[in-house]
Amino acid sequence: MAQSAESGHAATVKDRTATAEGGRGGHVAHLEGQIEVLRGQVAALEAADEHHRAELSAAVAEAAEARGTLRESQARLKERQQVIDDLRKRLDTVQAAQARAEQERSAVIEALGRRAKRRLAATG
Repeated sequence: MAQSAESGHAATVKDRTATAEGGRGGHVAHLEGQIEVLRGQVAALEAADEHHRAELSAAVAEAAEARGTLRESQARLKERQQVIDDLRKRLDTVQAAQARAEQERSAVIEALGRRAKRRLAATG
């Protein structure tokens, strides 16, 4: 019976070992499955990262082009502002000359009116 007990014990140990190894095999397969899922996720993230880098590069190029366009527009604006300032000065000059001419005209008309009154008074 001692041998039979040892045989039974040996069988139980073998069963446990087989079960443990089977469990390990299942666990390894599960881990390998998780690794494959993670690899897929990493690949997707890397692809998204590359896409974002490309978008960023395009955005940087667009921003540089926009800055260049802005500088050109600012230069044109400055030139146009100078033209406007020059035209305003010319307008002020012309308006001042026009006001002086109007004053001179009024003075001449007034002088002619006085002269005409004197002549009328002298002839009359």
